[in-house]
Parts: sequence; structure tokens; C-alpha cells
Amino acid sequence: MFLYVFLINLILGTLRVLYILFYPIDLSPEEAQYWDWSRHLDLSYYSKPPMVAYLNFISTQILGNTELGVRINAVLLAFLLSLVTYFFVKKVFDEKVAFVASTLPNLFVGLSINAVIFTTDSPLIFFWGLSLIALYFAVEKNRLSLWLLVGLLGGLAFLSKYPAVFLLPLGILYVFLVKPELLRDLKIYSSVVVAFIISLPVLWWNIKHDFVSFKHVSKLAEKGSSFPNISSFLEFLGGQVLLLSVIPFFILLYAWFDSIRKRRKNLLFFTIFSLSVFLFFAFLSLKKRVYANWVGFGYYAGSVLIAYYFVKSPRILKLSTVLLGVLLTLLLHFTPLFDWLGLRKLLPPKRDPTKFLVGWEKLGKEVSKLYTGRELIFSHAYQISAELAFYVEGNPRTFVFHLGRRTQYYLWRDWLKDYKGKEAIFVGYHPPPKAVFKSFKEVKFIKKVPVYWRGEKVREFYIFKLSNFSGVFYEKPVGY
Repeated sequence: MFLYVFLINLILGTLRVLYILFYPIDLSPEEAQYWDWSRHLDLSYYSKPPMVAYLNFISTQILGNTELGVRINAVLLAFLLSLVTYFFVKKVFDEKVAFVASTLPNLFVGLSINAVIFTTDSPLIFFWGLSLIALYFAVEKNRLSLWLLVGLLGGLAFLSKYPAVFLLPLGILYVFLVKPELLRDLKIYSSVVVAFIISLPVLWWNIKHDFVSFKHVSKLAEKGSSFPNISSFLEFLGGQVLLLSVIPFFILLYAWFDSIRKRRKNLLFFTIFSLSVFLFFAFLSLKKRVYANWVGFGYYAGSVLIAYYFVKSPRILKLSTVLLGVLLTLLLHFTPLFDWLGLRKLLPPKRDPTKFLVGWEKLGKEVSKLYTGRELIFSHAYQISAELAFYVEGNPRTFVFHLGRRTQYYLWRDWLKDYKGKEAIFVGYHPPPKAVFKSFKEVKFIKKVPVYWRGEKVREFYIFKLSNFSGVFYEKPVGY
């Protein structure tokens, strides 16, 4: 059975590589930003821990500053986790459930995104999944080596993304429910010590930078708060249904209910590490907007529950799940299919999330025509600055004139003095704000660069040239 699992995931991984190489989409702004971080290695970064930058550094050293050089991380992490999951679930349940758990999630919209687009979610899900596997066996066997492994993997999950902190309270809850006597055994606390030691560089970096990451996360939690926000809650639920490709979401709802009712230890494990995450963000969505992907790491355990109940489902439900999953995955990866199928009104180009993945290489070529290697390149949006750093010839250092909240680029503003007296290129969604003019003597409009997707203009960029830079931005960022 493992041979089939290996071949299926190998074929899917190969298709993903071909998709990255040949489908006409560019790096997403977040991918470009994390790649830019990898050119300036540090203990941590403004909004996220450093793992995504470290992995980008390694992969681009091998494959170069290319889209494949960045996204190969997502492909490999998804492939490896699927294989490890097979052996884990086979130990916990049986071979049939293991086969489904390591293949079916490839048809979930959320996983298919994280297996191609390389953001912080990919390493978080990978190390979170490995942490849960180590934790399950640590509780079963109570060996010091396993608890140390839990700490190591949990620490790496934290270095990937901050929601990994859920591992500690949920781990304690699981131990309390199934083997409370372990809480009196010092071995279990070795995992906490190891995870804390691994996380120390992030804490040290934040101490040196006025705890900017924690301020950023706290502001995200407060932003737009109002209770009860029913529209935000319904948007959250809709996002979760889509992330799991519809039918598996409802299988998971039943799985949570049935596993709690039966109180079987192995089912309870996967319920605790999926339902708790879902409920936390569901409650949060009653106060503010919650992005659908925030729950994604919780669906690693959820996908195992889905696999267990999928195996026991009627054949018609299995067939419907697979067919709908294939359809949604294809539509997600190839959104022009909406036009070919006469479903354009269902997802018009301006609502198509893929629109954020096009036009960047074209913009980079336009700016490359103006860039001699000496100019300051900047924007009012970090997304544009990051994409220009990747797609402008020579991969120049780029900057941001902050109008809203701070970003990682705000921490790099000291490098601006290297461009004093030089010309600059501004690229934005609109002309440069008036505050920019204080830093330059002359400002000249060059051109607009329209971006088309599925035959419709979805975005437009403005390019300006400026002269005699003063060496400093008179920016006043608002918030974190």
C-alpha cells in the first residue's frame, strides 16, 4: 500500500513543479516578501518568525532566485508530510485509513494551496504535524527521547509561525484527559524546556526591537473588533467549508461529535488538536475578521479524522467527495476554467484571488528598463516593493514609504542613507503621496502599467522617477 501512497504523492508533487514552471502566475506578494527576508538573515522578523526565510535561503542557494527556487519548499514539505502521515496513521488505525489520510487531503483546497504557494503556513503545518506525531507516541510510551523530540519539533513549529503555541495548552489538555499521572513526571517538562530554548532567538530579537512582533500580533487581534460580528462569523464558516473542499468539512463536523460521544483515546487525540483550534478562531471571528487560512494547521489532525470516517462512509459519499475535490482543485489552480465553463459570473476576474499572482513579472520588466543599478526603488506598499526586489533585473534592494502600519522594511530604513543624492523610481497603485516630495527635488511621471487577467484589467501601477534624494523618508507609519 505504501508504494501506491508514494507514487500518488510523487505524481502530485511532479505536477505541482510543472505547474510552478509553466502556468502563468508569479510569486504572491507574501512569497516575495519572505524571499526578500532570506537575503537578510536574522534571528526573527517583524511579523513572523524566521523559518520561512531560512528555508528560502537554502532553496534559492540551490535553485537560484526563481519561482521554483522559492516554491519547491512548499512542494517538498507537503510530499514529506504525506509520507510520514501514512506510517503514523497506520500505527494508530489501519492501512486503509492511512492510505486515505496520506492521499485524500491533496484534494482539499487549503492543502493544495500550501503545497504550491510557499508562505509561513507550509512549514507550520509540516512541523505542527510532526510535533503531533511525536506527542502521540510520547504520551503512549513516556520515553525521555520522545519528549525531547516533541520539544524540538514544537520549537521548530514556533520558528515557523506563532500559532504553534497552541501545542502547549492542547498537549496539556490531552495528557490530563488520557494519562493525568504523566503531569507528575518530570520527563514531560523536558519538551517545554527544549521548545523554549529553540524559541529564545525570537524572544531575544524582539527584546532588541521593542517587542515589535508581539505588538503586531496584538494589533491584528484587536483590529476591527466588534461583538457579535455575524457577517465575519459567516465569512469564516464559508472559508472553512471551502478550505476542506465542502464535503470533508461536514464529515469532520460529524467526526468531532462522534469522537466526543465515543470517547475513544485515539479519536479524542485528533479531535482535541483540530476542534479546539476551530472553536478558538470561530469565536474570534465573532469579534473580528479572521482569515480562513489561520485555522489551516488545525486541519492536519482534522484530516486524519476525516480519513477515519471516510473509510466507513457509503460509496456514493466517497465518490462525491473525490469528484468534488478534484473539480474544486482544478478550478482553484486554473481559474480561466470558470470562463470556459460559462461560470464567469460565479468568479469574475476582479474577485478572482489569482489576480494577486499576475502582473508582477511584467511590472518588473518595465522597471528594469529604467533601472541602471544605482537608483533607489521604493513604493508605498510593501507588496510592490517585495515583488520589485524579486522581478527587477539584478534583484535590487527595495524600500517602502510607510503610509499605514509598519513592516519589516521599516526596520531596514537606515540603508536609505546609501542612496543620498541619487535618483529614485517610485511604483505604486497611485501617484506618490505628497509626503514623498519632501525627500526629492523633482518628480516626473513615466507611465501606467495595466495588468490584465482573464481578458479584463484587474490592476494598474503608476511609475514615477524622482531626483536628488535627501537620504531620508519623512514617513509617519500608523500602528503595527
